[in-house]
Amino acid sequence: LLLTFFILFSFIIVYYLNQFYHCRVREAVVSTQSTGEVPRPADTSSEGIADMESNFKKEMAEYVASAEGRIAQFEATLAALAAEKPLKDMTVSEYLADKPDLCAKIEADIESRKL
Repeated sequence: LLLTFFILFSFIIVYYLNQFYHCRVREAVVSTQSTGEVPRPADTSSEGIADMESNFKKEMAEYVASAEGRIAQFEATLAALAAEKPLKDMTVSEYLADKPDLCAKIEADIESRKL
C-alpha cells in the first residue's frame, strides 16, 4: 500500500514538473515571438574565415606571379628552339658548336678508343 502511494505520488510530481517546464518553454517562445527577435549565437568564426580567405588570395597571387615567370622562361626556350636550324639541315659541327660539354665528352670518348 505504501509502495503504491509512493509510485502514485512520484507520477503526480513528474506530471506537475512537466507542466511547469512546458509552461516556461511556452512563455519563452511567446516572448521571443512578441518581440520579433530571435536570439542568435555570437559569431566566432567569421574572422578566422576572413583571415583564411586573405591568406589564400595572397598565396594564389604569388602562385600566378611565379607561373607567369615560368611561362616566360618556357616561351624564351621555345623561341630559341624555333630560331635554330632544323636538325636535318645541320652538320655535326654546327650542332656541337653551342654544346661544349657534349663536344668534350665525345672527344674524350674518341681519345679513349684510339689504338
